[in-house]
This record gives sequence, C-alpha cells and structure tokens, in this order.
Amino acid sequence: MDDLAPLPALATGTAAPAILDIQGVGKRFAFGTETITALSGATLRIPKGEFVCLIGPSGCGKSTLLRMIAGFESVSEGTLLMAGRHVAGPGPDRGMVFQDYGLFPWLTVRQNIGFGPAARGRPRAEVAATAARFLEMVGLDRFAEAYPHQLSGGMKQRVAIARVLANQAEVVLMDEPFGALDAMTRENLQRELLQIWESTQLTVIFVTHAIEEAILLAGRVVVMSPGPGRIVADERIPLPRPRDPTGVEFNALRRHLAALLGSRH
Repeated sequence: MDDLAPLPALATGTAAPAILDIQGVGKRFAFGTETITALSGATLRIPKGEFVCLIGPSGCGKSTLLRMIAGFESVSEGTLLMAGRHVAGPGPDRGMVFQDYGLFPWLTVRQNIGFGPAARGRPRAEVAATAARFLEMVGLDRFAEAYPHQLSGGMKQRVAIARVLANQAEVVLMDEPFGALDAMTRENLQRELLQIWESTQLTVIFVTHAIEEAILLAGRVVVMSPGPGRIVADERIPLPRPRDPTGVEFNALRRHLAALLGSRH
C-alpha cells in the first residue's frame, strides 16, 4: 500500500463471542431454466458490538448477504448463525434500515417508533416510554406527532433508525441508508449513528458503495467482488475516532481499499 504498512490480518481465534457466525454461505437464484449464483463461500465472524462495513460494486452480493442475515432470504449453502442459532427467518433481534426508510405513512413519528413493541403486545405505558426514549436519542421530540411526508429525508432516516432500536434489535443491518441524502445531511447522520453505536454498543453491519464512508464509520471493512459475489478481504481500520478524511493515514487506507476493489474511487 502506498503510504501505510499492511494492516494486520483478522485474527480467527479471538476469544470474543461471535453474535454472527457465517461459514461458507452461498445464495443461488433461479431465473427460468438458469441458476444465478449471487454469493459464494462467504465466511465472516462478527463479535458483538462491532461496526462492520461491507463495500463492493453493484452485483457483488452485499445486499444479498444482508438480507440473508435479516432472514428475508434463505441460505442456499453453508451455515448462518445468530447468537449460536440458525437464522430461519426475520426476528426482532435483527433490525433492517433501508435507503428508502420503509416508514408507515399512516403512522406518526411516535407511532412508527413504537410499532415494534406495540406489535409484540407490550403494555401501553412501556410502549410510550420506549418511543419517548428513542425520540430523544435521535433528536425528534418536537416532531413526535408529525407524519413521514412532513419530514426531511434525514429526519425520516432518524425515525427508521429509532424504530429498529426501539424493537430491541441486537444487530442493526443498514443497506446504504444515507445514499439518497445530500452531503451535509449524510455527514450529520454519520456522526449521529456513531454516537448511537458508541452509547448502545449494538452490532452494526452497514452496506455502502462509498469507501470514504466505510473508513469513517467502521472498525472493520469487508471488501466484496462480483461474479459470483465473494469476500476478498477483511480489513481492520486502526484509526482513532473521530477520523479526518483529509489525513494521510485515512487517504492511504482509501487507496488501499480502492486497490482491493480493483478500481480507483
């Protein structure tokens, strides 16, 4: 790498308990008489509390892997364990945040955030307290009674994040959640997401096309390539937070990851 010593390889024998253990996972889709392999041989071990970014070009299987972890897609081969149990479908222990927010337009901000606990039959007072807690965490107290169409894109994404947290998810899965936002809003939400992660110690798996965003956020960056989708590198990010995108080490890391992707970004 141009200006940075090679990063240490990921230790496979670490004692930290894995909340996610992915071993040789593949996914195939049938299209008429053809079978397309979207992901092949993915092996990844994620300890509780880590912030991991998945990067790679379109068609490399990032979103497919995320959807399998969420339980939205079945595994064609291999083993996918969440807290030692096979992932057989969606569950409240895994929450998904999408680029298009996925909010219920007929519910207020407060009701969207409290939807999960209410659906699980929690007492009304508990649902109200949970919604209030996460409204405050994402800074939307004043907009509690607003509807999604009355919010900016950044505010909608805050609601989406709060809704996942209120559902007591242990793992937060984020599929390019800031991709449609303007640069300033994106930077603000990146900082806020890190603050939430640091205060809750949730496990976050974050899909992005942007190398800079991955370095800003993650403790580890998993690099994927297409044809079929596979993991080609698992790199630790040794920079202290907050990180400076103009710094020498940051940009050396950016060049290193771009080289792993096979193109300059």
